[in-house]
Amino acid sequence: MPDMPPNYRPPSAPTRRETNKAADHRRGSARQRGYTTAWDKASAGHIRNDPLCRYCDLAGDTVPATLTDHLYPHQGQQWLFWLKLFWVSCCKPCHDQWKQRLERQGLMALDDLAQRLGLPTLAAHLADLARQGRDPRD
Repeated sequence: MPDMPPNYRPPSAPTRRETNKAADHRRGSARQRGYTTAWDKASAGHIRNDPLCRYCDLAGDTVPATLTDHLYPHQGQQWLFWLKLFWVSCCKPCHDQWKQRLERQGLMALDDLAQRLGLPTLAAHLADLARQGRDPRD
């Protein structure tokens, strides 16, 4: 069977490694994004209270959680980063594969996941806070 020809990449185009390095530089370190000692302690407490992967549970599996996921990506917004309502105990494989694939599908996919987990959607939560006259950053 013949081999596929190599993909054309102009000599001036950055390599995947260079592109990833630039993206990581723009993103900042984990500590710069808010993953501090305070987060480490809060996450450990969350996992103590909810020790199983909630995503695996949806599939009927029982797997220990190893980290705390933000259901909705916070993208540096500290009020959303610390909103415990949307913290989800999960295992690393779910976080690194399944959940990231879902995030790339967009907000509607995350809203559907929130409902499957028995949580309100982010929009519904923000609307509820607005009805109460509360600011989400408080």
